[in-house]
Amino acid sequence: MKRKMIGITTGYISGLFFVSFFTQAWHLIIPAYAFLVYVIIGRLKKFSINDFALVAMSFAIAFLSGELYTRYVYEDVVKYDNVSGTFSGIVRSYDLYDNDKARYILKGKIDNIRSAEISFFTNDLDIQYGDRVSIENCTFKKISGDYLFDTETYYKADGIFLNAENPENISVEKLGRQKVKNFLMDYREKIISDFRIKLGDDYGGFLSGMVFGEKSHLNDGVKNSLYRTGIGHIMAVSGLHISVMSVFLMKIFKRLKINKFVSFGLLNIFMLLMLIMSELPVSAVRAVIMADIAYSAGFFRRHNDTFNSLAVAVLLICISNPYVIYSQGFILSVGGTLGIGVFAPYMVKNLPAEKLPERIIKNFLMMLYTTIFIMPLSMIFFDEVSIVSPVTNIIIVPLCTFCMVMGMLYTITGGLLPVLEISGGIIKIILLLSEKISGLDFSYIRCGNAIAGKLAVICVVAVGMVRISTGNRKFISLAIVLSLLTVSAGNKLYESRQYDKFLVAVVGRYEKTAVIISYHGKNYVIDFSGYRNPQYVSKYLSENNIKSVDYLVLNKNVQSMYISYMNELDNIITENILAYGNTYPCGDDKAVVFSDGYHIDAENYSIIYEDSILRIKYKNSEIDFISAQNEVPEIRGLTVFYGNITKNTDLQDDEHSIYLDSNENIRRSGVNNFRIEIIADGKYSIVQMR
Repeated sequence: MKRKMIGITTGYISGLFFVSFFTQAWHLIIPAYAFLVYVIIGRLKKFSINDFALVAMSFAIAFLSGELYTRYVYEDVVKYDNVSGTFSGIVRSYDLYDNDKARYILKGKIDNIRSAEISFFTNDLDIQYGDRVSIENCTFKKISGDYLFDTETYYKADGIFLNAENPENISVEKLGRQKVKNFLMDYREKIISDFRIKLGDDYGGFLSGMVFGEKSHLNDGVKNSLYRTGIGHIMAVSGLHISVMSVFLMKIFKRLKINKFVSFGLLNIFMLLMLIMSELPVSAVRAVIMADIAYSAGFFRRHNDTFNSLAVAVLLICISNPYVIYSQGFILSVGGTLGIGVFAPYMVKNLPAEKLPERIIKNFLMMLYTTIFIMPLSMIFFDEVSIVSPVTNIIIVPLCTFCMVMGMLYTITGGLLPVLEISGGIIKIILLLSEKISGLDFSYIRCGNAIAGKLAVICVVAVGMVRISTGNRKFISLAIVLSLLTVSAGNKLYESRQYDKFLVAVVGRYEKTAVIISYHGKNYVIDFSGYRNPQYVSKYLSENNIKSVDYLVLNKNVQSMYISYMNELDNIITENILAYGNTYPCGDDKAVVFSDGYHIDAENYSIIYEDSILRIKYKNSEIDFISAQNEVPEIRGLTVFYGNITKNTDLQDDEHSIYLDSNENIRRSGVNNFRIEIIADGKYSIVQMR
């Protein structure tokens, strides 16, 4: 094995991967198969016994460290789930929200015994990094995700496993620590404020995303268009940002004739400051380690190799945090670096690049192969994948890079250089192009269904086997084309099968709910009110490639919900709006208002709302949606009870009842975000959506 570091890192990350995700006995089939493939590759590459032993040892160490971390750190913390206690800790990070609310991450001790990091949501406490927060009493809850966002995995990758709910008697001690970090974060907020004031919310928000990775100031419509165009990665502080900054600064240092060791030290100071202001994203940490390896290679007269430096960075990060394997940002960052630094150069290695047209073609193919390499991961993690990104990354990303450099110059000079006006004009062009491109149906594909990710994994294995067995670039390219056709055909087949199913999706948070009914291209959204319901509905429509809604029905809080739905469904055609009451929602005189009920008849089914009960009838089957506070009719079909369960609720604990609110006395309670398929004659299939 020529590159032992790559073998060691491959073994280590494989060990963490298998100990984290393959926890059942039958799962052993997969690592056994992977080991067999590795042995075959090793024999073809003529690995020695020592090579096999080195990788096996690395795998075993990672597997053991992951298991020990789970048993003695993770499980030791989550045993406090549903336990009341105290917590005292230092503010590690925080996010501020509207209405003077905030979420804090504290690093401290539970009951002054167990070290842990927790999250809790409360009023804005007007505190800074390094201050101590003490909670006299709270209930610890294991962080859990839902259909809208996998909160558990997101925080798990960062070592945060518990939420502090219902905190009481919160006290704050101003310690005056972490002055440098507080200064930098205050400075960051000032610069972001300058961006937004001088360029406007959308343009300034986009520049804030490019420079600091701060996307909260961008509206969802703009973010969607950027991701569909394939340039959304520009808003995550990662390898591109570090590369641009390091190359830019090193050229300035060289022009100023600064000693190379001093230049290296100054570069690291700037990179560290940038890491702090972007709140240490793992993708940027990986990029900084690789940049250090690249620039320090010259000190020892060594040639820098992207694959080796990536292996070192990945190994260091994985050793410091065994749960980083759960981080989407980490996996996508590593995949993207492999794609652009290893796979794409390998595929275009023999192509000529002497003339300008040849260089353009080669650059396009570099972007194409990079996009293809990262596509399977994108299909697993995201609901949509851009297919125009090879073109947009060549045309639009250079414009973004220029604006990003201008933003960095403004930041470094404290706003002394008048560069924002230039950036604003270019950003306007970028956002206009993104809006136009994302509006094209062929610019992206939807892949939120489970079949897309599974097909992508199968195709990756197939392409890998072609690479191992032949090494022929033409055969690899052919395998890639066939894989793309397979995934596309699989997606179309899945959608066509869904077309003939009568589906009722129940989405929302806790006891709040919205219902989406789909059959033969007709779609109905019925909202029973919940402040985040429009987001859940939007996600469901997006991942199921639903582009139009025949009826949007608002049963409660009409005015506020109307505005929320119009914002969330801006890319969805909404044909008709039914609204409870006697006032048109926000002056929309095309809406139809009702005060008693409504009745919608269509092909083989009907949707009826009367006496506060929603009945969905399809052939000989019926689903009823009833408030938990309502009286339960004697004759009913499968019944979903929404709203809070109270002491006076007449509980129905039977196979025909589902409660969205939780109650320990009911088997099917605390259930949300699921889909019911009505088969026929009172038969149903219920699938939980994640």
